[in-house]
Amino acid sequence: MANGADERLESESGLDMDQNDSLDIYPNAEVRIVREQYSILHVKRLCESRKELVIDPDFQRNAVWESRQKMELVESVLMGIPIPVMYLFEMRDGTKQVVDGRQRITALLDFLNNKFALKELNILRKLNGKFFKDLDLKLQGIFEDYQLFFYIIQPPTPERVKYDIFDRVNRGGTNLNSQEMRNALYRGMATDLIKEIAESKAFKKVTGHGISPKRMKDRYVALRAVAFYFYERQILIDPDTKQPLVYKSDIDDYLAKTMIFLNKYLDKEKKETLVRLFEKAYERIFDLLGEDAFRFESTGSKRRPINMPLMESLTLLFLLNEDLEKREFIKERIHAVKRELDESGFCKGSVDSSRSWEARLQILTKLL
Repeated sequence: MANGADERLESESGLDMDQNDSLDIYPNAEVRIVREQYSILHVKRLCESRKELVIDPDFQRNAVWESRQKMELVESVLMGIPIPVMYLFEMRDGTKQVVDGRQRITALLDFLNNKFALKELNILRKLNGKFFKDLDLKLQGIFEDYQLFFYIIQPPTPERVKYDIFDRVNRGGTNLNSQEMRNALYRGMATDLIKEIAESKAFKKVTGHGISPKRMKDRYVALRAVAFYFYERQILIDPDTKQPLVYKSDIDDYLAKTMIFLNKYLDKEKKETLVRLFEKAYERIFDLLGEDAFRFESTGSKRRPINMPLMESLTLLFLLNEDLEKREFIKERIHAVKRELDESGFCKGSVDSSRSWEARLQILTKLL
């Protein structure tokens, strides 16, 4: 078993915001941001009964506030002290996703729902030990009516602009990578799908446990495989143009639009069918090539890391050809194609350019 799950993948691309080679300047982008204010009670309704405000439980950055932070926040609200503005993304269906302010909203709603009692307050000390239900009606009204201020980023703001805004408002501590952003912004069947694929025994086995789940790297790799599979099946629809989605060398925009499409296209049955399809493909790859299937041949004694473009290319090949491993001399032919891919240069450098992707596909078609 590999012990390098935390190592960088060979030709890893598009995960770190400062490493992404598809960053373009978009001078004509329409950025639409509005300012709104909601009472805490209205935010509760939006989250719990109307389901119009989504707080993502898988978004792990600073996931749990310390008790002291919660107490100070509630005390500030009860004293009428302004708290910083929060950011939301409005999706095309009208639902809103919390970008910045999740911990604050969670703490306020937890107190409103009597999930914790106040303690260690420095100013309103007489309230220590009290739940929301224990406050007098005047204080309850002050808390429920307190106004929270939000900046809401609305359509048709481009996905890439959203990423940049997301990155800026979440700086401090650990910077978010692009997959962590996608996981927060496009929660639904798409995130469920890639999570189940990445956590499957077949995925872990074929990679020799060589792709770390930290910072969602495994989900990123799974998403890329799903995205290019759907692209080759010519199923993907661009949510902006309503036309077939075309890959134009911008991996972030492409993966974002893929997740938007999957959230509308998939139901539970389709999702489970896709998970089984990918599991079967990984099992077939492992049976034929072992846990070095996605690694190029080493020239020295040290085994090379998993190559990301090679992995998604071979995965696609097996997904689209269910009897591939039964063909004559296929194992030898795959090794020959792997050598050609390694020497071609299309599995390193600007691997996310449409030219590199098409070139890799052309080399792979030699197997067919």
